[in-house]
Amino acid sequence: MDRDVPPRCPEVTLTTPRAGRYEYEQIRRQIQQADVVHVDETGIKRDGEQAWIWTFTTENHTLYAVRESRGSDVPAEVLGEDFAGTIVCDGWTAYPAFSSNLQRCWAHILREAEDAAEKQAEGEPIYRALKQLYVALQTRLESDLTVRERAELQRVARRELESLIERSVPDGPVATLLGKIEGGLDHWLTFIGEPAVSPTNNAAENALREPVVLRKLIGTLRNDRGMFVHETLLSLLATWRQQGRNPYEEFKRVARDNEMISRAQAVPAVASSG
Repeated sequence: MDRDVPPRCPEVTLTTPRAGRYEYEQIRRQIQQADVVHVDETGIKRDGEQAWIWTFTTENHTLYAVRESRGSDVPAEVLGEDFAGTIVCDGWTAYPAFSSNLQRCWAHILREAEDAAEKQAEGEPIYRALKQLYVALQTRLESDLTVRERAELQRVARRELESLIERSVPDGPVATLLGKIEGGLDHWLTFIGEPAVSPTNNAAENALREPVVLRKLIGTLRNDRGMFVHETLLSLLATWRQQGRNPYEEFKRVARDNEMISRAQAVPAVASSG
């Protein structure tokens, strides 16, 4: 699972998921308080049935949640109904169903635009215009802009997007692309007004790479305990790596903490003298 963790380390396989759940919840609380969270999800099997592994990642914390749902109830559960930050995401419907404060991923839409251009001639000028707009915005934002300048840049960029979706094109991939741009019109340019927000969801996509590799190796999670172990270990490992901590040493620490808690719980209460 991790190059720094011996594959047969007993602390990892036997005690860490249970002992590490406290740290898992601490990670969740940190993410709930973040100003910006990158979120993504991908399929996984649970006892042969479809489930989903979600990732919620910030600069210093990453949390995974394995759920049978792909709906807005999952971000509501993990982030909390009162989450006030910005979610960087793709175009999946669960995100706008949960929050209106979104940044749609430009990497996604540019890939889709390039694909549409390869399939339909009308897509080439749209892909080119979209890419030029993105590059121009990135270049402009390298300057130290004032709040007013950012607002003006956002207004101009929105008008350029609106001019794209007003183009008349035949049915097909390009029309579908323009529909997606229009559907996310309020969320493509959040990053201009909020400097801490990234225009792409690369952070969450990268966070899902390890679960995708593991999915190919393990095939399916057998039961609820498998889901519990999977999401807990992945969350601890990812967060420790982000924070520059040694996973093996951290696993040993968590195992020691668990042993201390178990011993404390095993000591019978001493009856108070009257």
